[in-house]
Amino acid sequence: MGPRWVHGVLAAGLVASLTAPALVPAGDRLELFRVLARDRLSVATDAAERDRAVGEIYELVDAEVLDSLRGGEAFASVVFIRERLDALTEAWGGASLRVLRIPEPGPPLTVGLYALSGVEGSASLRLYLGTGEGAALAASSTYDGLLDAQLWPLGPDRIARVLALWSSPPAAHGARALRAELWERRERVQRVWSTAAQWPDGLWASDWRVRPGELTVRYAPSYPGWKPGCPGQTEQEDQYRLAPAGGFALARRQVVNGWHRELGAATDRFFRALGAGDERALALLVPGPALRGRLPRRLVPESVCEETAAGPRGVVTVPATELQGGRRVPWALSWTRAAAGWRLSAARPVLE
Repeated sequence: MGPRWVHGVLAAGLVASLTAPALVPAGDRLELFRVLARDRLSVATDAAERDRAVGEIYELVDAEVLDSLRGGEAFASVVFIRERLDALTEAWGGASLRVLRIPEPGPPLTVGLYALSGVEGSASLRLYLGTGEGAALAASSTYDGLLDAQLWPLGPDRIARVLALWSSPPAAHGARALRAELWERRERVQRVWSTAAQWPDGLWASDWRVRPGELTVRYAPSYPGWKPGCPGQTEQEDQYRLAPAGGFALARRQVVNGWHRELGAATDRFFRALGAGDERALALLVPGPALRGRLPRRLVPESVCEETAAGPRGVVTVPATELQGGRRVPWALSWTRAAAGWRLSAARPVLE
């Protein structure tokens, strides 16, 4: 009982010291790192408790890095910092702690890329500015996903830039949740662009490419008629380049399979007109009077992929359902691309 009691007192004392992690001696940080990972993080029962443990672990890592940066030229080197962080990862193998460096001009910018294995929301970008007594954590950004970062070469403006990207595993339809942030060091370190501002509901990208000063993202925009996992749907490829005032500006947009978005807009107008009894709008989309006359008014779209027929006419069959009391009757709606846009050319119930 004696040794176990002593270990418990040591752990409690180390955890209590989290209020000032920089004051913890370097040797004690290794034990504190183990305690936080094993006795706090591994037994966290909810997201709030997990996030607190992750935050405390990274405060401890920050203190380790800042100790080195403030210790003088030899201690502030990336090689020395990596050795100290390697000691932490050996104390608990579930951590990935990488550091990179953007040197001159100005105070060096040290970039930390951290993640905790199997822990949601633990991929953290940490930006430390300077060396010597003035070294400090300038900014941090922590999200879920696989974290990567590009440190771009200094351009003519001599501004240090870091592009960080968080990506998820691919979903069933092949796209990945992507979050990108561009950070610049001017008078201070600040985030100057983010996909969260462009896509506040989140961005699902099928591909992305990064070159110094450029980010290209391919994704499916939201539009009527889009269905997850269906082939041939509209995608956009946006190329962003550095703007003189800071951040990114859209330089080029290429639309792929734009016909599908046009078809989605036409079918959306069709179902709205059918439901509202708008005969004028319906006549524009269904030129044939006989076909209009036999369309059921309680026809609704189905979230099933369209079928595209081969041949010059480019007929696309859109699935729909007729609501008949308690019954649901499937229909096939054939759409043809005309000079004025997509028009309904045929319609029939699938089971006659």
